[in-house]
Amino acid sequence: MISEVVAEYRQIKAEYAFDPGIFNPDDPKVARLKEIIDTKLSQADKTILLLYVDCQSYRKLGKKLNLSHMTVRREVLRIRQIVLNEFEK
Repeated sequence: MISEVVAEYRQIKAEYAFDPGIFNPDDPKVARLKEIIDTKLSQADKTILLLYVDCQSYRKLGKKLNLSHMTVRREVLRIRQIVLNEFEK
């Protein structure tokens, strides 16, 4: 039973392993996302985005920024919505 759980976990982990080729700058979607981040986000939004990518935790980022985790979550979701709206245009 335990070995089945471990095997399933390892399979899931392998499926979601980081693939450096996924962010190929020649890909038009990646270029479009980079353009949106560079032109449509404020410096504060870019900083929040970079810090969130670094720690992947609302609580950890909240501690770094001396904010509540809910405030950080709201800001990350707001930034995500800006990027998605611009990407769909």
